[in-house]
Amino acid sequence: MKMFDKLCRASIISAIVLSLGGQTVFAEDYPNKPIEMIIGFKPGGFSDAMARKLSEPLAEALGQPIVHSYMGGAGGSIAATAVKERDPDGYTVVVATSLTFAFNPHQGEVTYSKDDYDYLLTMARFETSFVSLADKPWTDLPSMLEHAKSTGMPLKFGSLGPADRLQAKAISEATGVTIIPLPIKGGANMMQSILGGHVDFGLSGGPHIKYVQSGEMIVLAASGSEPLNATPDAATMESLGYPAVSYNSVIAAPKGLPEDVKVKLESALLEAANSPEFQELVQGRHVGIPPMGADQTASSIDTISATMENVIKGSGS
Repeated sequence: MKMFDKLCRASIISAIVLSLGGQTVFAEDYPNKPIEMIIGFKPGGFSDAMARKLSEPLAEALGQPIVHSYMGGAGGSIAATAVKERDPDGYTVVVATSLTFAFNPHQGEVTYSKDDYDYLLTMARFETSFVSLADKPWTDLPSMLEHAKSTGMPLKFGSLGPADRLQAKAISEATGVTIIPLPIKGGANMMQSILGGHVDFGLSGGPHIKYVQSGEMIVLAASGSEPLNATPDAATMESLGYPAVSYNSVIAAPKGLPEDVKVKLESALLEAANSPEFQELVQGRHVGIPPMGADQTASSIDTISATMENVIKGSGS
């Protein structure tokens, strides 16, 4: 009987240890199989190139292969939705943008919120800028708006998505300048629209840089609160008093990662993002920043989300 009691007590203790310490045991073994990296954009783009370049040193740091899957569409929301439903075990991560998590949920068309993820890394910041032709009668955003006010001229704006349209609406409401958004799909089409004079200015995530360097275009303002790499003297939207939106490349996982797994994965991602191979790629495309880990990335998402929420409320959208 005493032996039976001892066995029962041992079984109960084992069950408690497993229930309380299962994550720790699992974390010590992590990773023991390949990690899936779901990329929220189509193959062949720059986000894909960054993910692949990052995966090389990441696989080395973790000692496991990184397997890529593609779920492009809806600004990364299709991939984010799929990843939300995965187990929070550290074997699935998603590559998307800050707006995937900080803006898209405010649109009411997705089934997730920013709080459904553990943020791990911000690996790059796109050179998102408001740009125009250099031969226009203005040199920056304030002088463009002043010209439009003094002449009564409405401004045709090339828009890549709802976030920049909200920024344009905020500018219009603050200044009284009429801004007409014209949706344009993709950076290449945006360049053609600006060069062809079909819009007065437009948003660009980077393709404009070569035209700025050639003297054909100018940067009116950075869309976010941080100075740009290629054109650091351009004013930021924040410094001009308008809503600022940063377009960052972010890696996240389903909410609820075991702490030890999260720490190990974050550390490996930061090591990979700081590798010479990855930095050569992003610095060459002017999107390199000091990589941000879990806490900084989560804070950045919260800041952008709050900004977009206030803009939406203020615009009545």
